[in-house]
Amino acid sequence: MPTTLKVVGNFLDWQTMKNFIKPLLATACCAALLVSSVAQAHYLWLESGKTDASLYYGEVDVQLREKSPGKLDRISGLQAFVPNGSDVKSVNVNRTATHLGIASGKASTVLALEESLAVADLTKHNLGMAKSNYYARLGQPLASGTTSPLVLDIAQGSKANSFVLLYRGQPLKNAKLEVIAPNTWMQEHHTNEQGIVEINTPWRGQYVMHVLHIDKTAGEFAGKPYDNLRNHLTYTFVKSKGANAGPVQPPKHPMD
Repeated sequence: MPTTLKVVGNFLDWQTMKNFIKPLLATACCAALLVSSVAQAHYLWLESGKTDASLYYGEVDVQLREKSPGKLDRISGLQAFVPNGSDVKSVNVNRTATHLGIASGKASTVLALEESLAVADLTKHNLGMAKSNYYARLGQPLASGTTSPLVLDIAQGSKANSFVLLYRGQPLKNAKLEVIAPNTWMQEHHTNEQGIVEINTPWRGQYVMHVLHIDKTAGEFAGKPYDNLRNHLTYTFVKSKGANAGPVQPPKHPMD
């Protein structure tokens, strides 16, 4: 039965208004949560420690770090590497309740990749049959003349805050990047026709760059066909100079 709004003077009766608005708010909240869950995309990122590096699964900008037992267990085929001359060598990975520990020692650069996830049916989100891959870099960007196991990677540009985004060794043009600052303030940029992007780093502390590149080339993985590859890359680096970033900002949307 529809609700009739009762007017008292120039104002709606509060109880009537609450009864009218409550179902609308419930519907709106459910829709917002659905959109939020679809829009959010987990990824892997690396952080340096006193001895070894740590790898997390979640979203930096909303301070979400998945745990084990739980969603962190989805990352079951992680490979990690450190530089070895112009090449790289693999290092051990240890699982904890909060992250994956990388036995990187004092290496200035750490690389990680997860390409073992199964094809997922995301058709209800209009994303088709998708295969997700995760790539992460910590420390220094890809240097000229060195080898990288990361299909999606980032190299140093001609300026300190300039970078070149690479996919399968080729510059990736018109790609969207998110840069999450130490206080979780986020900026968005796009690479130019040469795959180059220039970012802002006004504060000292840790920055995480995140890229999601969707390759619409169909293929097959473990006997199951997919419509597209959802390739995530993060690059973590620390800026030692700059202004104080201030406190970390609280999440802007709810998380499950």
